[in-house]
Amino acid sequence: MFKRFIAAIAVIATLSTPVFAAEFTDEQLEGLAARIESFDAAMKASDMSEVMDVVPPKVLDKIAANFNVTTEQLIEATQQQMDQVMKDVEIVSFAMDLEAAEYFETADGTPYALIPTETVMDLGEAGGKVKATSSTLGMFDEETWYLVRVEDAQQVAILKEVYPAFVDVEFPTGSMEPVTE
Repeated sequence: MFKRFIAAIAVIATLSTPVFAAEFTDEQLEGLAARIESFDAAMKASDMSEVMDVVPPKVLDKIAANFNVTTEQLIEATQQQMDQVMKDVEIVSFAMDLEAAEYFETADGTPYALIPTETVMDLGEAGGKVKATSSTLGMFDEETWYLVRVEDAQQVAILKEVYPAFVDVEFPTGSMEPVTE
C-alpha cells in the first residue's frame, strides 16, 4: 500500500511539473543561433516580413483568423504599423543572450528555450530612452526554431491555444525602465 502511495505521488509530481531540463543537439543549438541572428538582422532593418517569419505559422494563422484576414494581410498590416511606429521610435540596441538561455521540455517532450532579451528604445521627446528586459521563447517545432515574445499576455494566450503543450508553462514577466545616462 505504501509503495503504491509513493508511486502515485511521483506520478502526480511529474504531471504537475510543466517543464524539465532538456538536452539539445549541436545542430539544434546552431539552428537556434542562426534563427536569432536572422531575426536580429531583420529587426535592425525593420523588415517586418522577416521578423514575422520567426513567429510559428500556427500563431500567425490564429492571429489572422482572429482579425478575419489572411496571414499575408496580417504581415502587410504589421509592416505598415511598424513603419508608422518607427517614425517616432528608434531601436538603440536589441540583443538576445543565447549564452544565458535556459533549455526545457514541456510535459509532452516539446523542446524549448527561454532566452534573455534586452531592447533599448529611444521614444524621442514623448518618453526618452527605455530599456525593456524580457525572455523570448525559442520553440522547436517540426525541425524549425520559432521565436515568440512571452511578456505579451495576448501572444501567450494564443500560443497556449494553438500549442496545448505549453498550457501549464509559466513564462517570466518582462519589465521596462527608463534609461538614465
